[in-house]
Amino acid sequence: MGGMRRRLTLTLALLMLPIAVATPAHAAVTALTKVNFQPAASAVPSGYVADTGAAFTDARGWGWVRQGTSTPLDLTRNTRDRARTGVDARLNTLIHLQYGDVGGTNGVLTPGAWEYAVADGTYQVTVSAGDQAPYDSRNTVDVEGIRAIDGFVSTAAAEFRQATTTVTVTDGRLTVAAAGTNTKLNYVEISRVTADFALNVDFSDAATDPAAGYLRDSGAAFTATRGYGWVDLGEGTPVDLTGNGRNRNPAAAQADPRLATFVHAQLPAGALGVSTPGRWEAAVPAGLYTVTVAVGDAGPAVDSVHWVGIEDQNAIAAFRPTAAARFATATRTVRVTDGRLTISPAGGTNTKFAYADIAEVPGGATIPAVRTSSPANGATGVPLTASVVEDLVLPGGGVRAASLTGSTVTLTRLDTGAAVPATVLTSGGGDVINLSPTAPLAANTAYRFTVTSGVTDVTGKPFAPYSMVFTTGTGSGTGGPAAFDKVTGVATGASFTSVVKGPDGLLYAGTLDGRLFRFPINPDGTLGTASVISTVRSDAAARGLPGAPARTIIGMAFDPASTAAAPILWVTDNYQYVGPLDVPDWSGRVGRLSGPDLSTYTPMVVGLPRSVKDHETNSLAFGPDGALYLSQGADNAMGAADSTWGNRPERLLSAAVLRLDPARLPATLALNVKTEDGGTYDPYAVTAPLTLYATGVRNAFDLVWHHNGHLYAPTNGSAAGGSTPATPATLPASCARRGYTGPAVPGLTGVPTAETDYVFDVRAGRYYGHPNPVRCEWVLAGGNPTAAADPYEVGAYPVGTLPDANFDLAGTYDAGLHASADGAIEYRGGALDGKLLVVRYSDGQDIEVFDVAATGALANRTTGITGLTGFSQPLDVTEDQATGNLYVTELGAARITLLRPRP
Repeated sequence: MGGMRRRLTLTLALLMLPIAVATPAHAAVTALTKVNFQPAASAVPSGYVADTGAAFTDARGWGWVRQGTSTPLDLTRNTRDRARTGVDARLNTLIHLQYGDVGGTNGVLTPGAWEYAVADGTYQVTVSAGDQAPYDSRNTVDVEGIRAIDGFVSTAAAEFRQATTTVTVTDGRLTVAAAGTNTKLNYVEISRVTADFALNVDFSDAATDPAAGYLRDSGAAFTATRGYGWVDLGEGTPVDLTGNGRNRNPAAAQADPRLATFVHAQLPAGALGVSTPGRWEAAVPAGLYTVTVAVGDAGPAVDSVHWVGIEDQNAIAAFRPTAAARFATATRTVRVTDGRLTISPAGGTNTKFAYADIAEVPGGATIPAVRTSSPANGATGVPLTASVVEDLVLPGGGVRAASLTGSTVTLTRLDTGAAVPATVLTSGGGDVINLSPTAPLAANTAYRFTVTSGVTDVTGKPFAPYSMVFTTGTGSGTGGPAAFDKVTGVATGASFTSVVKGPDGLLYAGTLDGRLFRFPINPDGTLGTASVISTVRSDAAARGLPGAPARTIIGMAFDPASTAAAPILWVTDNYQYVGPLDVPDWSGRVGRLSGPDLSTYTPMVVGLPRSVKDHETNSLAFGPDGALYLSQGADNAMGAADSTWGNRPERLLSAAVLRLDPARLPATLALNVKTEDGGTYDPYAVTAPLTLYATGVRNAFDLVWHHNGHLYAPTNGSAAGGSTPATPATLPASCARRGYTGPAVPGLTGVPTAETDYVFDVRAGRYYGHPNPVRCEWVLAGGNPTAAADPYEVGAYPVGTLPDANFDLAGTYDAGLHASADGAIEYRGGALDGKLLVVRYSDGQDIEVFDVAATGALANRTTGITGLTGFSQPLDVTEDQATGNLYVTELGAARITLLRPRP
């Protein structure tokens, strides 16, 4: 690596000093070129060179090619100059990358990509896209496959969008391409980024010269001046381990001088030196680093059990040297966010550090990686039925689900290396990696979890490798008084979503593509042959809805007026999300199925908001007041638009539980509730049929009215990396509607911690933590009110950030980190009578159980109940109250599973 060679000169010079000093430096950014896209006759903006759409040539070193190929393409007919006054000259000109998407004969119909010849390496690239009215483009710009501008649509208030991204070039061509509709590029600026941090350390006694190209570390305490050294293993304060260094040569005759020497990180008591255990740290810029560590002893001693952790990963676990194998070496790619790279011997006995090589990874900010792990590296007492869930850094969008396989994400026993059979998946939003063993793990056993570079994001960019080790507990828990016997796959062959028993005694199951399966229930609880009802699909096709005939059915609730002979089923149906961030907004519906075989679809509510991915109009539940309650998902991660969620902002009705009064529906259906982008619906109007019941509910899959009169909503919290909104300098007039006058709330970008998942005891008019600026809701979860540990706090906020005045802390319950709490029911009968059952789609892939008090309070969250574990992406559950049988939809296996209660 170039950075390594450059640092080598400095390292050799430092070896001449009595005490070597390492001074970390930030990456250098050197401007390379600025290119303006314009007609040949237009004036060239100062400091820029003109690109007039000419085809790529090697002689010039830049130009246009057919998108997806290296074939030169002339796009000179696609350049424009709007010649407006008062507009930045760079923005007055543009080039169509996809002229054919808007028709006409004044341009080239073939989509093009722009390429610039560069040396392989890391580059910082700024692009601008946009145009004047008519605003007929959806501008999406990729730089080296990394999404820089995602679905930007110009408006009168914001006609252009600029974005800067850092990319790595490996083929000698920097490529700018489009993936939107009629994308128009204004200009591009390119700078070279040079990674410049590398550090090689040889651990030894103070008298021995380090190996060539290395700095010597003989146990001195960390100092900011030197930039590396030792700190106490427990407290993290500087500790001097001088005297713990050893040199085994010449007796050992070790040919590699780096392995002839070492420092005891955990010197046994009574030995010559310092017995305080320490860890080693180096001051480095935030970024991604490859770190190689070697442990061992060239001498005769083989009494160590070596453990090495690097940042939040395990490098070496339980290495016991032998006379034939005295050393172990491992390399990890780690992310540093706090300015200190840490190498720790925690868990080991007399661990001996021989050497460490550290090198910054160029373009680390563009590389997807694991952010945090649950369980964490080094965790002990992990439940035997636990899943491993990784929160991710996703510069280019979500993880590619197809790249998650049994070879790219693995779990193995540490003692034998045997692979653990498991299911590997991601969330609907593609923002986590989840590995769930198909059977309980062994008790008191260590396991290694690994993510390889075979995992990619949706742009195809490989993940930084990751590896950690955890140890299970005893597994002695009973899981509660109830037990169920599982009959797997009583229905198969469809992507079943929600499931409910009808008044006719039949079982109904919706699917991702809009079909409705109606099953007879056999006396033993198994299911007979289904009749398939395609009413939703047929209606979508007849109306020409986007994506038709496919429509995902989530919510299903039988009308209180239903009878066994004439059931009436209300459903929510949505545009089916299949991967790309292109789901149209305002595409959610509530419909009513009636008539023979539920063959008549009546649209009741249309124009509901929709995220670009799988946050949509979810479940339905009729309340004791006769109103229909529905859960409406959020449009983004944490309240502010972000690239992972297509930069779509929250809408007035998003991230909320809504209440529909059927008696107020207009005589002419459907009710259009579009509130923005030309929509005028006002949920605050006195006679409004659809109103906001409770807000800040991020993405509640299900709603349950308990017999105690309380409404419960299992809700998905956000993965890390989202952004929160800030209060503007001048509050919008709409804030007067809720009486909001302050305080000011700072916005956050790239929040480093994930939210847990929740179960809310939903109360009218209360707020449940997901910000929505349209409603003057700014604070994520519990804010950060004090320096102490506060309930549901967001540590990235400054201390003193209070939760929203309407935040219902008393009604907020923890469903588990990365649980993906989804389907839920109140169980009636038997040992679980009155308890709340909640399906966990992700972490655990099981059903957890809460005790429910008459006051509404939830307590004693219980997992591990016999029969309620070991599912494959379970999504929903319903009970046949006549028998106590449960039916669980398993999306990961395209099946429905029966659970029979044991007597």
